[in-house]
Amino acid sequence: MAGSIMSPLARNQLTPSRRIRDYSCQAVRTIVLLLIAFVSGALQAQTGAVSSSDSRTIARGIWFFAGDSHKGYSNSIVIEMKTYLILVDPSYPSRTEELARLIASISPKPVRYVFDTHAHADHSYANAAWTRRGATTMAFAGVAEEMKLYEPERWQTNGMKREDVRATGETNVEPPKKVLQGDRFVLRDGSREVEFRHFGWGHTRGDGFVWIPKERVLCTGDAAVNGPRNKFWDADVANWPKTLDRALTLQPAVVLPGHGEPGGPEVLSGQAKYLRDLYAAVAREKASGMTEQQVMATPVTLPADDANWVRDDQGMTAGIIYRELAAGKPAGSLPHTWK
Repeated sequence: MAGSIMSPLARNQLTPSRRIRDYSCQAVRTIVLLLIAFVSGALQAQTGAVSSSDSRTIARGIWFFAGDSHKGYSNSIVIEMKTYLILVDPSYPSRTEELARLIASISPKPVRYVFDTHAHADHSYANAAWTRRGATTMAFAGVAEEMKLYEPERWQTNGMKREDVRATGETNVEPPKKVLQGDRFVLRDGSREVEFRHFGWGHTRGDGFVWIPKERVLCTGDAAVNGPRNKFWDADVANWPKTLDRALTLQPAVVLPGHGEPGGPEVLSGQAKYLRDLYAAVAREKASGMTEQQVMATPVTLPADDANWVRDDQGMTAGIIYRELAAGKPAGSLPHTWK
């Protein structure tokens, strides 16, 4: 009878073929449940990773170090090669000793290369500290160009606010020792291949991505962040989402942003959509005859799925986009002071 419960006696009286079918069904169900658990665990490992202190193992030989936002730090990533390590984004000087201790706890290998994803203080101001430790700092040409444009003024401004910058006794940021030309540079040593990619002017002129193809892990710096962390002063806002589209063609499984939690490709596509939506909204307001001051004072209504990237000072961001639209060239190429 449908819906009835079979008694133990009746179950014992089943024919051998019926018992085999029942056992086979149970085995299939068990295998399916195990497969679901395995896939779920794998996906969880890709985004949540395995935590240890403030470091997370993203894949074998790839570690993510979350930056303390209260200290102004960016996220940092360490990549293991056969005989050495690569550090992505050294952050501020006071982060150096913390990172050195964390790195020593996961690998005895030396840090040979330190990569600045871009020129901003929270990603590059510890360059000199790592050079003294024997590492070679490197970045794309646009990073060195922006350091020439904006430093030492920004270093001195940071020095007025940050004890760790003052304590270095230095008067300027140290530019990268190795400047990468073109849009692709590869390090390989038989154990792993690491690509350094430049997809164009986005958050800054020199935005660098680090792509680890075997594990499909992409480090983005601030070209893509997971949260309302981006500032637009040095950006080419119109081109920025196009650089993220190009990064998406790599089909990353894991995205490690410059700020915020690790995620997947939705970090790239979500930020690209937000940038396009905000740009279009400001363009409509400008076309309606609104002035820059009016645009800055008027809250911009964006789709709900953009909320992750909306800053409290969105009016300032809208003003930067307005000036880019008015000038017909990247906001970062216009005279401006970092705020």
